[in-house]
Amino acid sequence: MKNQHEIAFRGWLIFSAFVLLGFGVFGRILWIQSAEHEQWKAIGERFESSVRSIEPSRGQIYASNGSVLATSVPVYEVRWDTKSEAIQWDQFDRDLDSLCLGLSQILRDRTASEYREALRSGRNAGRRNVLIARRASYLQQKELAKLPFVRRGRFKSGFTFTRNEVRRRPFGDLAGRTVGIDREENRVGLEGSWNESLAGITGKQLQRRISGGDWMPVSDEYIIEPQAGLDVISTIDMHLQDVASRALERQLLDHNAAWGSVILMEVATGKIRAMSNLTRDGNGDSEQPPSYYESYNHAIGTAVEPGSTFKLASLMAAMEAGGIQPQDAIDTGNGVVTFHGRKMSDSNADEGGNGLINLEEVFALSSNVGTALTIKKAFDERPQVFLDALDRMGVSQPTGVLLDGESEPQVYKTAGEDRWSKISLTQMAIGYELTQTPLQTLALYNAVANNGVMVRPLLVESTEHNGQTVAQFDTEVIRKNICSSSTLETCQRMLRSVADPEGKGTAQYIFTKSPYRVAGKTGTARIAGPNGYDGRYRASFAGYFPAENPRYSCIVVIADTRSGAYYGSTIACPVFRDVANKVYATDPTFHHTTTGPLAKTPHLPGSKDGAKHDLVALYDAFGLPFSTEGESDWVSVETSSDHAALTERLIETHGVPDVRGMGLRDALYLLENAGLTVRAEGAGTVRRQSIRPGTDLRARQTITLELS
Repeated sequence: MKNQHEIAFRGWLIFSAFVLLGFGVFGRILWIQSAEHEQWKAIGERFESSVRSIEPSRGQIYASNGSVLATSVPVYEVRWDTKSEAIQWDQFDRDLDSLCLGLSQILRDRTASEYREALRSGRNAGRRNVLIARRASYLQQKELAKLPFVRRGRFKSGFTFTRNEVRRRPFGDLAGRTVGIDREENRVGLEGSWNESLAGITGKQLQRRISGGDWMPVSDEYIIEPQAGLDVISTIDMHLQDVASRALERQLLDHNAAWGSVILMEVATGKIRAMSNLTRDGNGDSEQPPSYYESYNHAIGTAVEPGSTFKLASLMAAMEAGGIQPQDAIDTGNGVVTFHGRKMSDSNADEGGNGLINLEEVFALSSNVGTALTIKKAFDERPQVFLDALDRMGVSQPTGVLLDGESEPQVYKTAGEDRWSKISLTQMAIGYELTQTPLQTLALYNAVANNGVMVRPLLVESTEHNGQTVAQFDTEVIRKNICSSSTLETCQRMLRSVADPEGKGTAQYIFTKSPYRVAGKTGTARIAGPNGYDGRYRASFAGYFPAENPRYSCIVVIADTRSGAYYGSTIACPVFRDVANKVYATDPTFHHTTTGPLAKTPHLPGSKDGAKHDLVALYDAFGLPFSTEGESDWVSVETSSDHAALTERLIETHGVPDVRGMGLRDALYLLENAGLTVRAEGAGTVRRQSIRPGTDLRARQTITLELS
């Protein structure tokens, strides 16, 4: 009995001990989770490991002449971790004044006393992420790392530099919508269409968390090594892009138009040399002059009723499949005709119309009545033949240009479908009841210029990695023949007659003083609103030059002018002429120098000033004689007939760098890394900079470069 009581007592004693132990463990857990939470969290962070993504450098986008259209510039977020365990606070107190003075002189956004207050308050509060600078440049980061206390290193100072890359477009809004926007979602332009090539391959690396929540590689090895994105070489020529944009903007301003688009394309290759899209900011009702910017790519995304520029396709179909001959007579009467209750008139109906004219005159005079009567005569009993003929030309399909956002053309495929009515045939004849984008319209005109061969418009010539070509994109033929050779010859002759200074075409007077001949077609289309056609117009001109030996095709579309003028000949043709004149004047292949001193004097190719390493590599690669002097990474170049001298060029580190004489790429590198925001005007070599070299650097400065 006594033994049983003793055993029970011992059992309860052991049970009580376990209960007390349990309460003790539970209490310790509560204590760790509350009072010692931060301490153990910090210790745990030292040992936490994870596979982290390593973002690669994004590729650059270049113009065909080497100008940088989009590039990634490094910026640094600078923070201070007051909990870094290796900080020696007595050293911090000794260096505080010189540290704050240095921060103020380098970053230039706060005074030394403001930095002193920020650092002290961060220390007193025990903050782990005191923000020092959000977007320090590369050069600023290098200077900051040399400051007293900071130079002791990351762990002994607590200062961390997190590198990020921001996307810059050195030419600003110029070709902005074509180049596009790089963002996490809804990328547009080349940035979106070629994102897979530009983005590269994201790397994977095992890292461990260290004090302050930052991550540090466990070793130098990668699970997946990051691969930098490819550079994309576009077909855009920034000189021609600048010309096209300026000519378009002038006309938009003069006529207070809603939007406009210009596309310049090489006939044989389909390479797009300029694509400008400008949209009015606001509704244009303000008393102040309107402003225009690239907000949408109308060239590929805005499908509209083309109006008279579609007459080329209509009459081509009539000659190919409708039995119509170029000299067939069409009686347009007094310029007014009614089709099933819908009146159609010519622009000169109030003057008595054109009377009896042949097919070529119908086109040159842009007679709505003559075109509609021709199509009615050829296809009234068999409209499907007309639609099939259009489809064979390619006007019913998109161009397939490698740029996201191309709208589908809306052209009837089957007679009687959808909204087809008794007047659909004659409305389509003059460019209504169907839609096309400006680029789709230009594709047909370019094919006529290219002897019937339709090529796919091309915006990217190649992709490169470290200057080596990865992929080359050549001209792609969509259709070998859009029509027969006899029809093609007639169409070329009709297009020339429109702009013949000695003819009677709608663009007769526009190109009188030009040293070349143009072939093209004017267009004036009514704009459909919610309540039908309400008195607004869209002007256009599509064509090519020189007419006898076509090199470039071009289309200009300007919508909804407020000046009272709206005809294609007065609104769109002048822009075409300005672009063509500039191309003709500046393209040396139009002019051959076979005599005189320029033809006899040999001379090494000139070079812009710039990075010494790149220039030396270039001269070595081409086997050209050169000499160098000095140790600077930057040089000036003097070129003679048989020798290039690369002389040392010193770059200001504490003031605004002198980038005159450099190309945009080198200038952008120096100025962006100095913390400046860069705007570039023109193309070529930097001739002027808006801030004098050596001027003290200030925060958020913008510098404008003039290139020529």
